[in-house]
Amino acid sequence: MQGVCAGMSRVLRCAACTRRIKPHHPNIGLIDYESGREISYHARRECQQRGMREMDSLIERGRVSILRHYHSSTCPDKAPSWGCTGGCFDIEMAEAAN
Repeated sequence: MQGVCAGMSRVLRCAACTRRIKPHHPNIGLIDYESGREISYHARRECQQRGMREMDSLIERGRVSILRHYHSSTCPDKAPSWGCTGGCFDIEMAEAAN
């Protein structure tokens, strides 16, 4: 959102379960490269699986997408990744796709 005044923040909602994604929750962002639109999902198994299905459908339609993962604001890992010590993403990418 361009032009948003300081002090205003955007509330993220999970596209799978429609619940709010709080800053201390890890989440996944699926970005459509052409439009720049980002769809957010919780890092929970069910929500991740929905995100993977959405990414598959974008690829089938020839759309380029970027998968970005955001760790919890309280994650203790110095170099967080999919297998972080904070437990942000409790399943591997290949497992989420099944």
